Amino acid sequence: MKKALKILGNIVMIAALAFVVKKLLDMDISFSQLSEGKVLCALLLCLAVQTVIIICSCYPWLVFTRSLSGRKIPFSTAMPVYTQSNLYKYLPGNVFQYVGRNQLASDMDISHVDVACATVLDVLFCVFWTAVISMILLGGRIAELMAEYGRNLLIVGAVGVVLLILLTVLIKLKFKDKLKSYLSRYSKAFAKENRPMLLRGAFYYLLQNAVSAVMYFVCLKLIVPQADTGELIALTGAFMFAWIIGFVTPGAPGGIGIREGVMLFVCGDNFADRIVLFVLVMRIGSVFADVASFVIGKIYGKAHKSL
Repeated sequence: MKKALKILGNIVMIAALAFVVKKLLDMDISFSQLSEGKVLCALLLCLAVQTVIIICSCYPWLVFTRSLSGRKIPFSTAMPVYTQSNLYKYLPGNVFQYVGRNQLASDMDISHVDVACATVLDVLFCVFWTAVISMILLGGRIAELMAEYGRNLLIVGAVGVVLLILLTVLIKLKFKDKLKSYLSRYSKAFAKENRPMLLRGAFYYLLQNAVSAVMYFVCLKLIVPQADTGELIALTGAFMFAWIIGFVTPGAPGGIGIREGVMLFVCGDNFADRIVLFVLVMRIGSVFADVASFVIGKIYGKAHKSL
């Protein structure tokens, strides 16, 4: 069974890499634009910072998985799984990056439910802190964005609540005994002695989003030098807010087209060409960072296995 899953995983990985190439080709990149000194600096900065962020983002997910499973899972085992599954977001459907993480359950012989619940917590805290940082940066402009995009968020939120209620009812009816067992075990994860570790996982994305915000601000300063500091801060917040809109919008992996729309909504027609270039540079840097972190994860995992 494990051999079959490994073969399937390799096929999915190859497919994901093929879609990465397709994504780059679809961008219709103009290398003359990227040859500009400041634009190239922004690209390299994005690539470096995003690669580190992707690798480090395994930490909160690993913290939640350890807490819920009660197992001491090595970072060297979890990180290669995380960086590989991160590539799966390029596959149609925009959900395989989360499903792929459950390979860790097979590798460590732990419950798939534990890994899935850890992934849910990871995603919730990621979205929450991204929303908090983006609202702080946007200031009063968040009201305008909510007026424009709030309806979509409310619809998605309402659908999510209904699906959660239906799922809860189904689990209670079909898996009542197992549910009690999991709730009893998970309550130990929130015991007093385990709370500091859980809080580190929960607050990780506050630090990550702060680092990302600084990186986006610097890149905007390099690519859109015409904008003043206030406008750059608002555009940074808009870029992060747009990630949330893209995240909850079906059929928009990575917020394709949405980030430009949100940022142009915030600044109007000012610097439109440069903003489109900024988003393109961030996308290119992000794609190469995903590939770089995947390669680093593979090398890191094999190095630890050989020890």
